[in-house]
Amino acid sequence: MLFFSSRTFAQQQGVHSYADSLEKVLAAPLNDTVRARTLFLLSQYWADLDSAKGMFYITEALKYNPGDDFHTGMAHYYLGGALMEYDIPRSQKEYKQAVQLLQNVPTQQGYRLLAKAWHNLGILEERNGNERAFADILLNKAVPLATKASDTDHVGICYISLGVVFNNIFDYDRSTEYYKKAIAIFRKKDASDEKLIDCYSNISENYLNKDHYSEAKPFLDSAAALAPLYPSSIYLPSFYLAQGRYFNGIKEWEQALQCFNKGTAIATSLNRFYDATTIMMEQYQTYKAQKKYTAGRELLLKIYGRPYVAEMPENMRLVLYELAKTDSALNNPREAYKWLLKYTELTDSTGTNETNVRISELEAKYNYAEKEKEVLRLNERTKMQKLLLGGSQVLLLLTILMSVYFYKQRRVKAEQQLRSLQQAQQIAVAQALLHGEERERRRLASDLHDGLGGMLASAKIHLSEMEQDEYGRLNKVIGQLDSSVTELRRIARNMMPEALLRSGLEMALKDLRQSVATEKMNVELQLIDIAPDLPVQVQLIIYRIIQELLANVIKHAAATEVFIQCSQLKNIFYIAVEDNGRGFDVGSVPGDKKGIGLDNVRHRVEFLQGKMDISSSPGRGTVINIELLCGNS
Repeated sequence: MLFFSSRTFAQQQGVHSYADSLEKVLAAPLNDTVRARTLFLLSQYWADLDSAKGMFYITEALKYNPGDDFHTGMAHYYLGGALMEYDIPRSQKEYKQAVQLLQNVPTQQGYRLLAKAWHNLGILEERNGNERAFADILLNKAVPLATKASDTDHVGICYISLGVVFNNIFDYDRSTEYYKKAIAIFRKKDASDEKLIDCYSNISENYLNKDHYSEAKPFLDSAAALAPLYPSSIYLPSFYLAQGRYFNGIKEWEQALQCFNKGTAIATSLNRFYDATTIMMEQYQTYKAQKKYTAGRELLLKIYGRPYVAEMPENMRLVLYELAKTDSALNNPREAYKWLLKYTELTDSTGTNETNVRISELEAKYNYAEKEKEVLRLNERTKMQKLLLGGSQVLLLLTILMSVYFYKQRRVKAEQQLRSLQQAQQIAVAQALLHGEERERRRLASDLHDGLGGMLASAKIHLSEMEQDEYGRLNKVIGQLDSSVTELRRIARNMMPEALLRSGLEMALKDLRQSVATEKMNVELQLIDIAPDLPVQVQLIIYRIIQELLANVIKHAAATEVFIQCSQLKNIFYIAVEDNGRGFDVGSVPGDKKGIGLDNVRHRVEFLQGKMDISSSPGRGTVINIELLCGNS
């Protein structure tokens, strides 16, 4: 597959019946808040179908907007949706404003809308080619927020997007895994849910990418059974694309072309230009497989001028490459040379010198061939010259592409080796520091508990056996010893948590939560799918990270509410700590003070090859998200 489409949240429910029902709601007497929300929903519906209508309803909704953080955030969210297909930079700006406002709304509605705003920001990152940022947003923002809002439907939508991300990086097995998770959510609610068409179609795409046609067929059949229920569904273009690819694979060319024509027509009617372009590119592959180069060239020229080609360099490179090959196959060397020049302009700048040398060689040979062709034409040998010239163009085209490819491969390999060495050194240093720190903690805890603790206990016994002449003063000393022993045990437990060694990570975290919670600070702990067989060293590192983060909240945040969530998906462990304290400006903290209270956390995160994201602003609390590689698959 040559192009990959992105998703939005707009969905069609019959031919405008959904919009008609919303218009009927507007006709009734409504308060300003309900009227604004209804107009926002209409703008979302029309965003994909008619941008002018989408903007009209947004403008109307803003007239009735109450103006608080939630409704103003909602306004920016829907405005971002109206612009999503037509003005990506402005759409990003609107979604970011929505996120900034909705972070101040700690309600289920606020979390739900915030999850969707983050999700759509991720989609725009994906369109800019940043798959990693999209996956990070889904795993660390959208899914946790949707879970917090109990919005299982949106969790399923996030799983669909994760399926798209892993498909785009060619990890088809993990992509299928996330689509199946989404299917389980949607089928539980409604076995004929429209979004199942999308899931079935994309799972079949994953199997088709691995040439497993028999495994793709049942999922295509499942999607085909639902398709008639939703004749205007935004998911039909993807279904017809997958079905056409299936027929291509089994060499049923006419059926493939019929599917592609249906998909292109529906995508165009829904103003889903990216989907239409993707289907047209696959249709070109059908012509190419049949060696119908003239029809293929006409289709490529249409694609060349479409949206989502010029602004996406990888797509444009692919189209130029196919145009050069097609014109070469049609014995049009002049046109092939033109496309090849445009292709090289998009080549990585590091390979420019080598590429220019090859272009000069090609130009020289091309000019020589033109002169030679004229001579041969005079000698009535035109046919032979065309064959030679066409062959030389193909050979030179392949030479240039192979040179650029191998140069890039060498550079990427060298960069990877350098990063691996640096990472190995960092891990070795962190490992030594952490191991030394834990050994010293264990030694001190043992000395305190077994040595000093025993001495204090013995002193208490001896004092208890003394004459009770000065009874009150003696009892006071014994009470002080009791307090000293209790404090000593607390220090020893913090240095080496007995609950963790005895009962595992979950029990240790529950004990930790109980020990720090007070009447003034409520601490909520949520544990999801934590494997009991995590290595002890990993459990201890996770415990230390949460212990340090809680210590920072107690010392600096002045918070009344703290929320901790720990979850595990295979060998990835997620930690989220959120408080409603005083917060701080992350960007304005001086460089030499940025790590105060967080250095130990960062060292431990790096040791487990993880990453940490801090979101905070003055007066609005702090959210810290951490993702760790826990080595338990």
